[in-house]
Amino acid sequence: MLRSFKRLFSFLPTFAPMPQSFEILGLMSGSSLDGLDLACCRFERNRPGEPFRWEITATDCFPFPEILQKKLERCREMTALELIETEQHFVSFSAACIREMLEKTGRNPLAVASHGHTVFHHPAAGYTLQIGNGGLLHGLCGIPVISDFRTVDVGLGGQGAPLVPGAEAELFSDYDACLNLGGICNVSFPKNHIGFDIGPCNQLLNYASRLRGKEYDENGRMAAAGKLIPELQQQLSAIPFYSLPVPKSLSNEKVAETWIPLLEPYAGQPENILHTLCLHIASCVADVLPAQGKMLVSGGGVFNEFLFNAIRNACGENWQLTPADNKLAGSKEALCFAWLGLKRLLDEINVPASVTGAKADSVSGALYGKNPLSGLAGR
Repeated sequence: MLRSFKRLFSFLPTFAPMPQSFEILGLMSGSSLDGLDLACCRFERNRPGEPFRWEITATDCFPFPEILQKKLERCREMTALELIETEQHFVSFSAACIREMLEKTGRNPLAVASHGHTVFHHPAAGYTLQIGNGGLLHGLCGIPVISDFRTVDVGLGGQGAPLVPGAEAELFSDYDACLNLGGICNVSFPKNHIGFDIGPCNQLLNYASRLRGKEYDENGRMAAAGKLIPELQQQLSAIPFYSLPVPKSLSNEKVAETWIPLLEPYAGQPENILHTLCLHIASCVADVLPAQGKMLVSGGGVFNEFLFNAIRNACGENWQLTPADNKLAGSKEALCFAWLGLKRLLDEINVPASVTGAKADSVSGALYGKNPLSGLAGR
């Protein structure tokens, strides 16, 4: 009888599973303080366990109002009350940006995945703080919010950073390395599920640019006009952070305490500082790379032509560098946080211990609001 049923059903057509499709809005506020990046991203796969195909459906970047930017610059020095008030200002601004983008584009994401804005990051001491209250943001924008992606990993003994390598391992698996030139420069090796912070990048370049009254060095023109300061180059290269073993991450406070004082004696030479910094950053990148490969380069530093060419020259002919296009260059980290948020909704690992040094992989992120994928989580 069983064989008869098998023969009967063998004639019925088989159907491929319907693709699972999800749209998440990623938010990223980096240490360079150039604004809030938003990326609405669609992810699709045929079945659980498969890598996601992805598409960025809409992007925008909202510069911080001057008052908010100044507050974010001095968060580390604030009283508790001032910090709470700044967080409320930041969250209200974020909610307004979300509403404006969604009204303008007509997108309807399932959830918002927000990195927040890092104020303190001391994983060795067991704490990290990103302002951007997820519950408040959920209440203001009316969409489920996933935030606070770092603390679970820190609790597991990890660095809590960088978080994007887990996403890059899936979304950019065709590359041997992914380099992000943001406020802090970090690299991941998608095929090995390894990633770490290399050192400061745009934080230092923007500091030097402001000595000339500029927010940033457009296309690296000021750096190109400068000359190397050998003494500064030697001092920068001797900073102990560069010789620390991986996994490792870098805090904004450490940059302010260690790197900035080295630049201050040369404040009258902004072009020379910029020139020296670009060559230094390029050397640091080349030092952590294997012999050859293909590397995707993203982040605001991609638009600094002098820096990009310095990195290309330092890496040599055995490395093929691909600059991200305009859409991806400024929104790749927001894309990665959208992925992190989606994996949290699906109850799937989004922070691998191989990157952070934690005792275990984790499903990280605090959810505010009802999980729109509760029926799919774990399947």
